[in-house]
Amino acid sequence: MNSISYGDLASSLKNMRITTQVKQDLEKYNYEVASGLKSDLRDEVAGDFTPLASLERSIRSLDAYGTALNEAELFTSSLQSVLGTVSDQVSGLSVDLLTTADAAQPTTISVVAKDAKSKFETVVSVLNTRVGGRALMSGAATGASALASADDILAEISTLVATEIDANGVIAAVENWFDAAGGGFETSGYLGSENDISPFALNENQRASIDIKADDQSIRDTLKGLVLASLVDEGVLSSSQADQVQMLQFAGETLLSADSSITTARAHVGTIEQQISDAKLANSAEGYVLEMAKSEIVSADIYDSAAKLTQAEAQLEMIYTITARLSRLKLSDYL
Repeated sequence: MNSISYGDLASSLKNMRITTQVKQDLEKYNYEVASGLKSDLRDEVAGDFTPLASLERSIRSLDAYGTALNEAELFTSSLQSVLGTVSDQVSGLSVDLLTTADAAQPTTISVVAKDAKSKFETVVSVLNTRVGGRALMSGAATGASALASADDILAEISTLVATEIDANGVIAAVENWFDAAGGGFETSGYLGSENDISPFALNENQRASIDIKADDQSIRDTLKGLVLASLVDEGVLSSSQADQVQMLQFAGETLLSADSSITTARAHVGTIEQQISDAKLANSAEGYVLEMAKSEIVSADIYDSAAKLTQAEAQLEMIYTITARLSRLKLSDYL
């Protein structure tokens, strides 16, 4: 019976094909062991990359929301700190003003009025705080300072009340400057925007709106009380201790009420902070689920890949060994 065998060229081509396949397997499993990822995603998803693309899009969206959440968290925590500082400045001062008004001692009046002016300067500076180049209390105009300087505000109001002859006139003029529509505060005191800052996107469905600005009534009242007490230090109605006492009394009552409103504003900011914290937790959980789903598609079984890598290495070593032995064969060995 005649036997059919491969010719030398056919055998050589077959050996080359097998060697090439083993080398490809070696490279494939080497990559999977080193990276932990499957080397052929097309085969894994049967040519349909839609689910994987959808997962990756959702993960990228969550990453973007993560950045927005970090910005919102920094903004609200800084805003909380600003309001806390303002409250700290006025809470004790309001009591001092009322106590001083009751005692009506010239030395005490001078001391508390000077303290009020110092605190006014501090509060204005704090309300002009910027974080990451963005003004906290300017509403949508984050590139502009929220308020004019303390010196400019006090100078304008001092000029305004210079012609007043009693405490009632001074108080009315200061209230009008701060509270009247189109008054001095709105035209030259507050430099920010009438519009609130754009809401922070927490995820696809949630937005955090921060509507606290330096033109809020609680801030106006705070500044109003501080300015009235500061005017005493500026020497307004210095010829009448009774009028100065009345100004300090009104300033203390105004600050006491304003501090309560600021506490309410801080509680509102605290609610937003909790909303942001909850959103971060929810986004983190969703991101974990998405990453796990993606991992099911793209991750290789390390142990299986390692076993196949060892097998491919053994096959390649055997091919090289056989080839080396065949290369040493000589016709004389068979004659």
